[in-house]
Amino acid sequence: MADAREGEQFAERLAAELPALVRLATRLLRDADVAEDCAQETLVGAWRRRDQLRDPAALAPWLRRSLVNRVIDRSRSRHDELDIDRIEADWKDDAYSVRPDLVLDRAELRDELEDALARLPVIYRVPVVLHDALGWTAVEISAAMAVGLPATKQRLRRGRMMLVSALAEDDARRRASLAQPMRCWRARRHVSAYMDGELDEATKAAVEEHLATCPTCPPLYAGLVGVRAGMGGLRDPDTVIEAAIAARIRDALAAEGAGVPAARPAAVPEPAARSGTLP
Repeated sequence: MADAREGEQFAERLAAELPALVRLATRLLRDADVAEDCAQETLVGAWRRRDQLRDPAALAPWLRRSLVNRVIDRSRSRHDELDIDRIEADWKDDAYSVRPDLVLDRAELRDELEDALARLPVIYRVPVVLHDALGWTAVEISAAMAVGLPATKQRLRRGRMMLVSALAEDDARRRASLAQPMRCWRARRHVSAYMDGELDEATKAAVEEHLATCPTCPPLYAGLVGVRAGMGGLRDPDTVIEAAIAARIRDALAAEGAGVPAARPAAVPEPAARSGTLP
């Protein structure tokens, strides 16, 4: 009984930490769904390894460290991810500079800042977000990422340099995407439901407005529509159930689910005997 009660109490403490973990994961990742998955996976892993927690008071830091490592493990590089060697080479060049007014203006815009952060490799993005956005110390980050303090400070320095360079770059396609009322990833997450006619009117209008002006999403949408149409061609006509029979099956299943005996289908008359055939 004591062990069961302790397990229940630990589970309650884990559940209480979920909102904070989701907030942290959301700051480190751009995708809210992935952030929630990471937070939940962290709690599942903590439950499985609960015997490794020596100090109950250290639960929150223990979970945060686990979450940070999970975020790093799950992150994938982007096609436009910045290259640290190129960035450091630029910063070592005495002739390299940026327009500070442009960098500062973009840093004040949440979409611009998040887009620039997303282009940082995860090992540099995590220290910058944890330190400069969430107020973690370098020592705490070092423990969470399981790297030495000098390496942590180097990653922080490099991450800040990369962030400034990312904000300073002037890419026409990215600028056009950022100018949309609905960001690309949010629109792309809604496209499947849009194709199936499942969106509310406000979201539907926002997706249509985005598709009308975005330089990158319409080809992706056209591809989705074309693939769905192609999939329809794989249907075997011989396996298509006639509408009347399908309705009869649905009625029978609904009646069974409600505990009501299904009505017997009307008898199908035998076909009339053809002339010249045996009765």
